Amino acid sequence: MQANPRSLDELFNSQLRYVVPMFQRLYVWEQVPQWETLWEDIVEKTSLQLKGVKTNPHYLGALIVEGVRPDSPREVKRFLVIDGQQRLTTLQLLLCAYRDFARASEWKSLDRTVSRYLENADPDVMERPEEEEFKLWPSMLNRDFFRNIIKAGSLAAVETRYPLVKLPYKRKFEPRSNLVGAYVYFYRSIAAWVAANAEETHKSPEEIAFALLQSLQRDFCVVEIALSEGDDSQEIFYSLNSQGRPLSQSDLLRSLIFMRAEKQKVDRDEIFKTYWSQFETDFWSTEVKRGGRTYSRLDLGLRFFLMAKTGQMVDARRVNEEYRNWITATPSLYPSVKEELADFTLHGAVYRRYESAAPAALQSTDFSRVLIDFDVSTALPLILYLELDAGLDEQQNTDCLLLLESFLARRLFVGLETKEYNIFFVEVINALRGLPPSDVHAALQAKFAAGRGATRHWPTDNEVLESAITRKVGSELKPPALRVILERLEIHFRSKKTEGLDVQTNLQIEHVLPQSWAAHWPLNGVSIPANVVSMPFLAKDEFEEHAEGIRARNQRLQTLGNLTLLNKYLNPAASNGPLDLKRVEYKNSVLRLNRHFDSLTIWDEEAIEARGKLLGEALCKIWPLGISSV
Repeated sequence: MQANPRSLDELFNSQLRYVVPMFQRLYVWEQVPQWETLWEDIVEKTSLQLKGVKTNPHYLGALIVEGVRPDSPREVKRFLVIDGQQRLTTLQLLLCAYRDFARASEWKSLDRTVSRYLENADPDVMERPEEEEFKLWPSMLNRDFFRNIIKAGSLAAVETRYPLVKLPYKRKFEPRSNLVGAYVYFYRSIAAWVAANAEETHKSPEEIAFALLQSLQRDFCVVEIALSEGDDSQEIFYSLNSQGRPLSQSDLLRSLIFMRAEKQKVDRDEIFKTYWSQFETDFWSTEVKRGGRTYSRLDLGLRFFLMAKTGQMVDARRVNEEYRNWITATPSLYPSVKEELADFTLHGAVYRRYESAAPAALQSTDFSRVLIDFDVSTALPLILYLELDAGLDEQQNTDCLLLLESFLARRLFVGLETKEYNIFFVEVINALRGLPPSDVHAALQAKFAAGRGATRHWPTDNEVLESAITRKVGSELKPPALRVILERLEIHFRSKKTEGLDVQTNLQIEHVLPQSWAAHWPLNGVSIPANVVSMPFLAKDEFEEHAEGIRARNQRLQTLGNLTLLNKYLNPAASNGPLDLKRVEYKNSVLRLNRHFDSLTIWDEEAIEARGKLLGEALCKIWPLGISSV
């Protein structure tokens, strides 16, 4: 590693180019504080020079680069920018703004001088002139903006290509690319300062502009640190970026993958466009909360991918480290980074299908809907493994997912814990690894059946029936999960003769015996005041003997037997009314769930229990313990 001071003239006045690797972040510097601070320093140094005061070099920070052996004798010498791309990009945009101002002012010598800092000469003899003619070659997502600014040649051309846009009813303009913003800021700052100082000093604007260029050439430097062959550029990148805003796990992994791509001489632009560009979107950068912490979806997707591949738990804070250990320990797993990214892209597509599906647009039989509304994304590593790594055909995969769904649904319905799902499902992956596809279903069923305790037990039919009769699922389950259960019951009770119907259309959960039952539902022939219904322990005088009955009714009204589905137009009409009114309204419903009430004349605790038993038996059939693989 060698460190040397480099003036801007030394940095840019040779036939070379600085390439920003794909793992680097986007250009993020802004007017406050970065552009304004730099411009204030430039103005201060130039003002001293105009007064004839001797100045000392101003260091802008470190630039860490790694030389790359050329692929061809025609290739312009290339350096990878390991650290310093933000200041390097800013300096190029500043020099471009100066060149265009000089060009607009017809100062040809200044124009020619600064043009040499932006573009390499003799593109006709270059290996890839469309890339190598630029002194700086940004990463893919910044590239078009940067190239268009350098090639535009004037402020007017840049602003025509990237105009300020104000949407209707918005007070502010829509944000432009930071690269465009930096160029426009420096152009206008240079033009205004040159004009003001020419008037103040009675010198020509060209003389003032020349002094500004001299100050840039002589007074502003960076410390260029050139890495040697033995230096680990990746470790240096991590160390340098450990300060300030921490790198996310996906930032670190991107650096790992693309640094390896550079060393393997894989076409970085091709693999970025084909694979990684799919992950530079709002969906993948959106942050979601898991286990009390917030992660981007890309961080989670990478973590689940690694868990599916290794069958091991991966700490969300150490995904990069674990990934690096895994890929280093299995060098023969992928022929190159290209195949590695192709595989991750496949897993990413499956992850996105489950993570981004809108529940309202899915049938209740869609496993994506079950996963989302049951809030069990911790099963995703196992799903990734089953769908992509277990070698299953479509029917085998479907059968395995039905097993998983039964395991999840039964546990949710009886109220068992989900806190160790992430650990358990990785254990399941590990138990299935290496098995032939024909054995996976049986092994998965055996693994679920062998589970013990609150975190691994697969509830029996008796436990499901008990919960259907006694558990207050109406208040203890979240509405989306409860709706899925009721919808699945509705589908179960239909026959082939039943008309097709989207069971999700405007449906709401309805309590047959209302939660506010005091007004129209006497208990043993006695009307109970609402305050006594809500607080039976306060029952006194003539209501004291009914306290136990009130508690029993309140318990039953939240059980499965007392719940059904109605569309939003029927629900308000039926809501708190007596049974006769509800039966009239229910006759307007086409749902099989509501045909149960057609001939009933009494709806009490005993009737609720009987229907709960009926629905519980149906749930055992919908989500059976033993699911045969076809």
